[in-house]
Amino acid sequence: MQKYSIELVEEYEKINFYSIHLEEEELTELERFFEKFPEGCQYDEEVDVILSWMDKIAEKGALERYFRPEGKYGDGVGVIPIDVGNKLRLYCLRLSDKILVFGNGGIKDSKSWEESETLSPYVELLMDTSRFLSSRVKNGTVLLVDKEIIGNLNFTRDEKK
Repeated sequence: MQKYSIELVEEYEKINFYSIHLEEEELTELERFFEKFPEGCQYDEEVDVILSWMDKIAEKGALERYFRPEGKYGDGVGVIPIDVGNKLRLYCLRLSDKILVFGNGGIKDSKSWEESETLSPYVELLMDTSRFLSSRVKNGTVLLVDKEIIGNLNFTRDEKK
């Protein structure tokens, strides 16, 4: 069983950035992503591309066109950057133009995330989170109000699917 929560990591005028935080980890998934690619690593330019996309999203909101859909149709799971040629992937869950939940990511090492032992757990975690949140929004235990996710943001998932 994997326990985790969703935490607010950054507030902006038009959007709030949240991130998944695994119970056994000190850092959020977003922080863990950037920790894997410290300044001076061979992926500096690609990290800069992701950071510039994050800046753009912070300024304008999580507009659908800023993300390439991953996961399953309609679940909100996407990836930045959408730039062709980038090997680095940062996965996220777009709940609205004003709410973005970051997961983790890494280096694209296969044709698709499904074929990647490294990337598939990150996408699957976001897909499960999307499903859990949808269910809680439907039954009223979680509310999406403007830029906020209000309610029970603690989750438990069975990793052996």
